[in-house]
Amino acid sequence: MNSIKFTCEVVTPMFLAGADGEKPELRPPSIKGAMRFWWRAMHGYYTLSQLRQEEARIFGGGGEDARRSNVVIKTTHPEWDGDFKPCLLPHKNLGSTKAFNPKIPQSFEITLSLNRLSDGFDISKLEDLFVITCVLGGLGKRSRRGFGSVKIVKRNDVDFSMPNDFESIYSHLSKFNDDYQYDRINDKILLVRPDPLNGKYQKIYPYIEEIRIGHDYASAFELVERIGKSSHKYQTDSNGCASPRFSSPTFVSVLLKDHKYYPIITALCLSLPTPGISENHLMRQRRNDFKSAILDKTLHLD
Repeated sequence: MNSIKFTCEVVTPMFLAGADGEKPELRPPSIKGAMRFWWRAMHGYYTLSQLRQEEARIFGGGGEDARRSNVVIKTTHPEWDGDFKPCLLPHKNLGSTKAFNPKIPQSFEITLSLNRLSDGFDISKLEDLFVITCVLGGLGKRSRRGFGSVKIVKRNDVDFSMPNDFESIYSHLSKFNDDYQYDRINDKILLVRPDPLNGKYQKIYPYIEEIRIGHDYASAFELVERIGKSSHKYQTDSNGCASPRFSSPTFVSVLLKDHKYYPIITALCLSLPTPGISENHLMRQRRNDFKSAILDKTLHLD
């Protein structure tokens, strides 16, 4: 079989829109873009030229070596509840924005297939990549701050057990990079770099360094509000608040397990694209404080 179908449910409000920028719409390019991002984030051992070559082979590329994407994505469109307009910044309570509603819950189907088979990347690898994308990330606006999280509930119409602990997450991640280890003592997944003299992991693009899971929250709103408050309190240039802005290297998604919501935080390496910006001790401390405030909900943010 060269295709696979997933049925997913919206876990936290998903802010995605179509061509008009208004009506929520789930589009294949958004999903493919997210999968491309997390594929790249798991391959920090590539040089930049290797990364571009392999990425183009799977997802397509431009320039002199332009080629079509090997990955094909089709989606069904979930019904949008027109009355559902959650706040994009719940910690500030400013305005409302149209989004897909996780309270129904709204479900949708995604069919993944490959145009052709290739060495090292078959349909099973594509499945693992989609699972990792749903576990560590989200879709749409503020997906780095807990919004747009989804849960896979069926695979080819059969019930699917979504990875929600370190063991199951690691089993998928290790298929792409065996430099990751599950640290059972400190309860986290981390990258164990080989000898830096071999040229790997040069921080020329963001890649996964660490994954942690926090305490449970009673509701999705309580958790995304906590994430927003923590992000606001611990703003720093190295957490996506520089001028000009660049994306935060700290990615927060939401896992749903037994009707409770858990933050999963993925720390990417800091790849600074702006000349003149360098990370100092205070920046690192504020990024760590931001993560701690989400992982341990007993910490006060006032």
